[in-house]
Amino acid sequence: MGILSLKGIRKQYNGQEVLNIDSLTITKGEIHGYLGRNGAGKSTTIKIIMGIIPADEGTIEFQGKVIDYRDPSYKQYIGYCPDYPAVFENLTLLEHLHFMAHLYGVKDFTLLKEKINKLLADFEMEKYRNTPIKQLSRGNKQKVAIIASVIHDPLLLVYDEPTLGLDPVALKKFKVFLKEFTNTGGTVFISSHLLNVLEEVADSVSIIKDGRIIKKNIPVQVIHSTLTGMEEFLLAAVEEGD
Repeated sequence: MGILSLKGIRKQYNGQEVLNIDSLTITKGEIHGYLGRNGAGKSTTIKIIMGIIPADEGTIEFQGKVIDYRDPSYKQYIGYCPDYPAVFENLTLLEHLHFMAHLYGVKDFTLLKEKINKLLADFEMEKYRNTPIKQLSRGNKQKVAIIASVIHDPLLLVYDEPTLGLDPVALKKFKVFLKEFTNTGGTVFISSHLLNVLEEVADSVSIIKDGRIIKKNIPVQVIHSTLTGMEEFLLAAVEEGD
């Protein structure tokens, strides 16, 4: 069953088409990798999904209903992490997480405390709980952004290069985090240049080239059975017709 569907999405900048997606559906309970070269349209797609920029045409459905971007209530069920640490740097780590929980309308503070403690432990961030975020490293700020993206128990995570700045240990923990999220019923739509990460955790992938989807909902197990890995699959796809 699809949890997120894009239909007829078009976007132009200065008269030049940058996105033309006829359709793309993300299956509930999966980790779906969104691949493509720089400038292919990955970030534009994600910003349109999140209502950061408008599409010129088309609709996006979440849980079977067309998103009305004048009503941001749908974001209560979606966690978002861009390719930079989207955090309030003058707050401490705990203040930031509590503020984000407040924005999402979280009411059960006992469960919130338990969730924060678990996430801080999972990402080895306990010792920074009272540290101003501006004093954290780039990688630790990104961890804070990732933790904040699930503070409200969303159904869907939409991630745009969320692993930038993470060290190998943090990357390993991030992969476990994604698997745990989908094992409990969540869904992930993730763009990343770290193909080895997607190869390990993704259930399926789609590839965008020059604003158009050229490979759609390909099971990762099919890639493994036909090629040596995700990198070869991506390179073969983007080089077709060049």
